Amino acid sequence: MPNGSLLRADPSQPIHAGQLVAVVLKQEGSFKGFSTSLEGNDLLGVTKVFLGRTETAKGEWVYLFGQFDPPSVLIVPRKGLEAMHLIADGKPPHENDINKEALAETMDLLSPFIRGGTSEPIGPNWRPNGELQ
Repeated sequence: MPNGSLLRADPSQPIHAGQLVAVVLKQEGSFKGFSTSLEGNDLLGVTKVFLGRTETAKGEWVYLFGQFDPPSVLIVPRKGLEAMHLIADGKPPHENDINKEALAETMDLLSPFIRGGTSEPIGPNWRPNGELQ
């Protein structure tokens, strides 16, 4: 989603692979630096494509998220997630800010990493502080 987009997350709906999600990382552990940098830029979290989840060789659940620009995959252990909510609705600042051809190309690049499946929301009671609620 372009910067400045207005999004509405729904913490009550299940999330299917391929859907947009709002991801809030815990401010501790291996994602502390990334999470702190988001907060320093007045961002609550990130919007990603949920690609699914899988288990590591040691039995830890990890969640796979796709990023659009540049196309890449982010792997986050369950213990690093504060919240993951379905993006139920959204509007870019300008409709022409979305390049549909580039979006289709990125989704094709991410397609080998889609694990499928459904996940329940993480942190369904989590809400942002302040006026963004």
